[in-house]
Amino acid sequence: MLEARSALTTARPLAGEGLAINEAGDFLLTQLAWFDKSDEKTLKDLLGALPARVGQTAAAEAGTLLRTGPQQLWLLQEGRTAALPLLPSSTLVTPLSSSRSRIAVAGPKARDVLARCAAIDFHASAFKPGSFAMTGIHHTPALIHCIGEDSFHVFAMRTFGLAVWEWLTDAATGL
Repeated sequence: MLEARSALTTARPLAGEGLAINEAGDFLLTQLAWFDKSDEKTLKDLLGALPARVGQTAAAEAGTLLRTGPQQLWLLQEGRTAALPLLPSSTLVTPLSSSRSRIAVAGPKARDVLARCAAIDFHASAFKPGSFAMTGIHHTPALIHCIGEDSFHVFAMRTFGLAVWEWLTDAATGL
């Protein structure tokens, strides 16, 4: 039987003064997409308020919704046993959990580390809890989600998860 294994099994957590970098595994990530505006209304009826713009999130009973495109959402659910709500048959559903690594970067120095890695404004007034940015870390696509004042989740494609981890821990050197 196939066993789900993390791409970060060899990564060593970093814990220092003002910074922690850890794997934030144990999640389900599903992409939802649709073609017709009426499908968005149906999804809203099923899931609750949807994020209005790309880069915004909304809390739903099923999990956290991230608006990744005009007609596209990621549904983030904690744990591996969460169930998807019954969705309209016209909704395109793509499981992403096994294709992503999730790295937690937290502490007062987290914004400084991320600013060394990605060319976006990580100032607290610009990158607030509940927002996210699709960017790159060392030429690797990444989604960085601000989950608290100084807490972030970095989603990287599984094949690059360890490289992104190493880039983040290298960026923490000297802070």
